[in-house]
Amino acid sequence: MIITIRPPTDETSSPILSGMLTIRGGTLAGMATAARLAKLGHPVRLDPAGEPLGGRWAPEAGALPPVVTLPATWRDLFKKTGRPLDAELARAGLALVEAPPAVHRFADGSEVELPTERGRQFAVLTRRYGEAVAGRWRDTLDALDDAWLAARRFGVERPDAPRTAADRRALLLDRTLDDVADRAGHPHLARLIQDLAPVAGTRSRRAPGLLATRLVVERTFGRWRLVDGAGLPQPGSRLVDLLADRLATRRVAVVDGTDDAPAVDCRPRRPRWATAALAPAVVAGPPASGPAEAEIVDHTGAWPVIHWPGALTWDFTRARPDLAWGLAPRSARAVLRRPAVVAEVPAASACSPAGPEPWAELASAALAVYETHERLTGEDSRPTNREFRPGGRRTPR
Repeated sequence: MIITIRPPTDETSSPILSGMLTIRGGTLAGMATAARLAKLGHPVRLDPAGEPLGGRWAPEAGALPPVVTLPATWRDLFKKTGRPLDAELARAGLALVEAPPAVHRFADGSEVELPTERGRQFAVLTRRYGEAVAGRWRDTLDALDDAWLAARRFGVERPDAPRTAADRRALLLDRTLDDVADRAGHPHLARLIQDLAPVAGTRSRRAPGLLATRLVVERTFGRWRLVDGAGLPQPGSRLVDLLADRLATRRVAVVDGTDDAPAVDCRPRRPRWATAALAPAVVAGPPASGPAEAEIVDHTGAWPVIHWPGALTWDFTRARPDLAWGLAPRSARAVLRRPAVVAEVPAASACSPAGPEPWAELASAALAVYETHERLTGEDSRPTNREFRPGGRRTPR
């Protein structure tokens, strides 16, 4: 069944193509891709391919963490598809506020509350472990900044592929996560780094040092939570609801099951050589009835357990393979062979080079949209092109 929807004709976007574009996959990346292309003037059909909108992050799945990292990807998405995120949040009676620092628990019974801001981290770790350990942690994360900059080039903000030994070194693919942990300065902090491997979907001891850039993302961009007008924490899935509303605003036709070839494929796909990521067992909690409590990361067992009070728990001790959570980064080779976004049919999902985080899905969607729009119209809609205006006159190449 094909539903024809008249494309938007407001002052900021106009129809560019008469043919309907099909986006296959109702993942977060699929929703973002459809909304972006519709704002650029394309008539768009989104085929969820049997999945709820949002995929593993759908509200009914109850798996999306209440803590938002790298909110700039959400802000960019809403800005590029219509009303800015802050305005949408305000209209829904919501706001983004700084999340409480996570509390890490260790097998010896000790705990450490780790804020994300660089100076506060140093102060907390100095009180807990001494200045020498705090300095080693700071220096370790400072060194990871370069790896994060490389990751932005190789899959987050640009679709370049690492081809040389220098590229691989820049991404810390020549080191394991254990190598990075050895520089942490204390067994507690080393364990904190090592447990980033199962959180990323693998129990391999060869997991690459690149996975440690998660710490830099949080230190640079902070950790945020949605709250309502009374200050009560809200589930992260409220963002998915707002994105679904944006699809309706952009007049995207949601049709489950079409035979048309996709313009962008946003389903998680596993190449022959790859293994599905290990997904945690997700246990939903009762709604929060008071202010947001600190996230608790339990390192006391063989594998971590992450608990967001009043929201949900991710239990990695009961992890099982699930392709919806991406591809297991079990080695540098596995990371290097993630399917490229820019291909014969552009693809964006948790399996893309940016990785499986919600913000990474949004980043891969943006890259797929830039490529698709340019192929169809000759226009360069990338952020570096300051002369571009959505829906403006085409300049075919």
